[in-house]
Amino acid sequence: MKKSLKEYFVRAKEEGWALAQFNVSCAEQLQGVVEAGVQSHSPLLIGTSEGDAGFFTLAFAVNLVAFWKKETGLPIFLNFDHGKSFEVLERAAQAGYDALHFDGSRFPLEENVAIAKRVVILARKHRISVVEGEFSEVPGGHSDLHEQEAPVLTDQDYTNSEDAAEFVKKSGVGSLAVMVGTLHGIFKTTHPLNIKRLQEISERGIEFLVLHGGSGTPEQELKEAIQNGVVKINVSTDLRIAFTNTLKETLEENPTEIAPYNILPKSVEAVKRIALSWIEIVGSANKI
Repeated sequence: MKKSLKEYFVRAKEEGWALAQFNVSCAEQLQGVVEAGVQSHSPLLIGTSEGDAGFFTLAFAVNLVAFWKKETGLPIFLNFDHGKSFEVLERAAQAGYDALHFDGSRFPLEENVAIAKRVVILARKHRISVVEGEFSEVPGGHSDLHEQEAPVLTDQDYTNSEDAAEFVKKSGVGSLAVMVGTLHGIFKTTHPLNIKRLQEISERGIEFLVLHGGSGTPEQELKEAIQNGVVKINVSTDLRIAFTNTLKETLEENPTEIAPYNILPKSVEAVKRIALSWIEIVGSANKI
């Protein structure tokens, strides 16, 4: 019997490893991630944000993942990342996504909880095993920030452990995105992860903890986060940089080339290398 994503999260938490969620925007990025999964014998979690899915389309993402699952035999799961409304998550559930993330961080808390509860009911209806909630926003959100200083953080920017426990209890989500110092995108400077805060949240008994903005975070801090209850770390910017920069180099080296099958393989390989490095960091190799 095939395992659900929730079962992999349970195992990861028990054994002290995590899954990297690889966010992709095109078939070639997905191919590179899948090749890494095959080589490392790792279960894979693929993510599409609203922006990714807007280009990719929900049905195309679902069917491509289904193809690679059949082709490789790997357990590959698809999560809708940062869904900002019930309606978009409903469309993702109907399309066949395996997991849903409702990002209600910009809503008043009561409205966030109310929508999250509806998403949990929606997930049960579609036999979706993981619903992720979010109420403390992770700053950033762009891939072109590597020349900018990281935003200043105050204690109030970090997820409060008491609020986290209360949010999970009221909403019914099993997975929670927490803000403990990671940032969306890669900045010129970074903040050390607030491991003490992460420990406080973990001690509240929340089932699954998630870090967004894994790109640019030091490896040792990520491993320490995993040892303190994190079962999923989102990776997007690293893949985009690898894919796009390699594509630019290829086009500069071969300015007259027009065949995509000659242009794209190096970018696929670059994504594969990044995915392999992340699989090693989170410890998901040979966990099928």
